[in-house]
Amino acid sequence: MDIKNMLKSIYKLLSESECDQIEFYEPQEGIFRAKNETRIINDVYKISYINNNYKTINFFIVFNKNEFLYKVDNKKTKSWEIDVTNKDSREIEDLIDFYSTKESNMGLTMMKNSMQSNPIRFIDSLDENEINIYVEILKYENLVEQSTTIADYMYFNNFKKFLSEFLPLFL
Repeated sequence: MDIKNMLKSIYKLLSESECDQIEFYEPQEGIFRAKNETRIINDVYKISYINNNYKTINFFIVFNKNEFLYKVDNKKTKSWEIDVTNKDSREIEDLIDFYSTKESNMGLTMMKNSMQSNPIRFIDSLDENEINIYVEILKYENLVEQSTTIADYMYFNNFKKFLSEFLPLFL
């Protein structure tokens, strides 16, 4: 993952869309309390700006470099995965094609801690007067379509989908 170029692409889209007060922050730990314990999300990149509707938008972005395919619905609470570490690109594409068209989770492993769990609690710990959105950029395309509305506060997919389908909603 070329994080530097991804961030440049985000900046380019925001500035070309005439967003104001665009600020990028160094990655930090997202620290919050849940179930009477402190939890941490590592390497959270914050991007803050004022959109064309004069709303403050805060994106909290995590880059997931893991060699897994994920089936993570941003409207549900369960997550599924399959390890593709020893697969070539053709095998990975075949798996994406297969699982993207099936409702079944057969062959996938349910994650003990869903990918949605910590982001929900993290977002709940932030200023409710601002629009705060958690985005996890996956190495590969998500195996399930993401909801893409301005009411969504989580998004899990690859960078191409994020830049073309989700970020433009908040310009």
